Amino acid sequence: MDYLIEIKAKQLLFKLASRKIECMAKKYQVHYHFIFVHADGKQLQEAVDILTKANVYPVYGDIFFFNSNERSHG
Repeated sequence: MDYLIEIKAKQLLFKLASRKIECMAKKYQVHYHFIFVHADGKQLQEAVDILTKANVYPVYGDIFFFNSNERSHG
């Protein structure tokens, strides 16, 4: 039971911390999702499967901000 309380507390803290990002995402009509996983093999594999299926991959070498030009959209 303490484990569930700890998870919910962390989720709440991350939700509060990401509020500004979520507001900006809404303003610019983009989607922002946060996935909270525990560092075990099963959950990490599920995260990999979701990200692979959605064709999400990291971008190296470039940083784009919400107010950047169209180069960040493709």
